[in-house]
Amino acid sequence: MTRSTPATPLARRTLLRAGLLATAALGAGLLSACGAGQITQTNNQVPAVPGINVNSADGQVALRDGVVAYADEYKTGSTVPISVRLFNNSTQAVKLTGVTSDSGKFVLVGGAKPAAAAAAPAPSSASPSGSKKPSGNASASADETPAADRPVAAPAPTSAGSSNISVAIPVNGVVVLSPSTNTYLAVDKLTGQPLRAGGALKNVVFTFTYADGKTTTITLPNLPMTPPLTPLPKPSAVVHNEGE
Repeated sequence: MTRSTPATPLARRTLLRAGLLATAALGAGLLSACGAGQITQTNNQVPAVPGINVNSADGQVALRDGVVAYADEYKTGSTVPISVRLFNNSTQAVKLTGVTSDSGKFVLVGGAKPAAAAAAPAPSSASPSGSKKPSGNASASADETPAADRPVAAPAPTSAGSSNISVAIPVNGVVVLSPSTNTYLAVDKLTGQPLRAGGALKNVVFTFTYADGKTTTITLPNLPMTPPLTPLPKPSAVVHNEGE
């Protein structure tokens, strides 16, 4: 008969330490696997904010959440506001200096506008006191119509904003241009067909100028309209009577 030898205290401590190390290694492996799964899932998620996200041609300027403000319809000739966030990831200051589109001319609404030129005073038709009117044909004098009665040219159509677009973006800074901030970009007068819900502005190009004079661009083939805050009502079904 073989008699078992009782384990010494040192052997017990060695076995206990080995068991704890094995348990810790197993737990670390499980946590690592779970963490890897979460990172992969996060990378595949789509941002909840709708809009276009594009970087400039040189990768230094980023445009985020670019959308057209929602409306049931923008009629031809109406103003179409857009919303964008612009990030400057370069090492120097940069300015947004122009925006073009196939859908119409862009203007900056709410920014500083150039001062209007003062109108020249109309020449006075009154004769100096005590002077005599020159003699001559009476009909020639009759043609001298007072300035107040002369026809005035029709005023030029008003613009929604300034065509002089200049928006500074500091280094590592962001600028939000949106109707909610009261400073935004807009198509001054929509050309072509009306823009309805679900539509988009075509070929929108943003031009940026760095402090050293170099330029870069961001091109959006389509700038979509943001969806409405609440879903549009579904059309009601038409039910015909069986006797018809």
